[in-house]
Formats: sequence, C-alpha cells, structure tokens
Amino acid sequence: MSKTTVAFLFLFIGLVVGFFAGIGATKAGSAFLEELASSEAPADLVHAQSYVRPGFSFKYPGNWRVEADAPENDPDHHLSVESPGSCMTMLFVFDAPTEPADNVQAHIDAFVPRLISAPARAPFTTWGKYAGRGVLLKGKLLGVNEGSVRVFSHANDKRSFVAVEQCYDDDMKHVKPGLELVESSFELSP
Repeated sequence: MSKTTVAFLFLFIGLVVGFFAGIGATKAGSAFLEELASSEAPADLVHAQSYVRPGFSFKYPGNWRVEADAPENDPDHHLSVESPGSCMTMLFVFDAPTEPADNVQAHIDAFVPRLISAPARAPFTTWGKYAGRGVLLKGKLLGVNEGSVRVFSHANDKRSFVAVEQCYDDDMKHVKPGLELVESSFELSP
C-alpha cells in the first residue's frame, strides 16, 4: 500500500469517527445514535407498570418508559409511552370536551406528508373501551420503512383525549402487546 493510500485511509477513518463523535456530542445527536443502534425488544407484560394521574391512568410494559417531563410534555395532559426501540403511544388529555373528528384531522394534517406521505387510510371507531373517531395511516414512515400511525379521539361531556400510536411494521410483532396494554388499560377519570 502506498503512503498516499494509507494517508487517505486514516483521513477517512478520522472523518467518520469525528462525524459520529460530533453527532454524539449533542443531545439530539446522542438520541439519534442511540435509536440507530437500538433494536426493539418484546414488550415486558409480566412486569407491567402503572401510570396514574388525577385525570387518567393506564398500564404499560415494564421495559417501556413514560416521557412526561416539561418543556415538551405535561404529565397531566401530554406524554409519550415509548418502547425500547422506536415505537410509541402519545396521549393528549383535555379537561374539556373537544370534537373527535377535528382532533383526528388535526393530527392527520400534522403527519401527512411530513411523517408519512400518501398513506393508505382505514377508519375505526373504538380504542380500548372508548368510542370515538379514529384512522389508521399505513405507508412509509419518513420515507424509509413501512409502518403505521394510528390516531384516535374520544370526548364525553367533561373531558376528551387523543391517542396516537406510531410503529414500524418490522417492530410490530414485539410491540403490539405493549400498545394493546396501554390501550386496554387506559381510563379517563370521571
């Protein structure tokens, strides 16, 4: 190998290492690298945990985490229940009745086309024990892998909520039981 080839090889290695070190130095970059390297684990239903707030409660797998801290989230109104990989359920709870059809449409407008372009759509009317409006969007998430976004909204005369599930199809076999646990155990307080 010539000296020039060796020099270019070390330069390339240095650039790659420097690139990933630079990304890892930021909070968003670290999260990106962690997500890139992580793989989805089966939902741990045996060690399920409970999340209880004054307005609602639910259970979630033992190996999942709840992200409810400010500034992006509010433990009483907006939180994410995240799998070890890249799937999640986001919950938005309102202390007033809101229109389910408007809530679902607002989320569709937010996701299409930024997150999922030209998705197949399938309506549904129940999430857990609640009746309301919902739509399943299927297509390529971020233009990369096949996945789905499921949006549902319910309202009663005092309160309302929106649930948004997001997952890649390849991960669904490990995650579906966890998504179903959150859904089946979710309870709005009266």
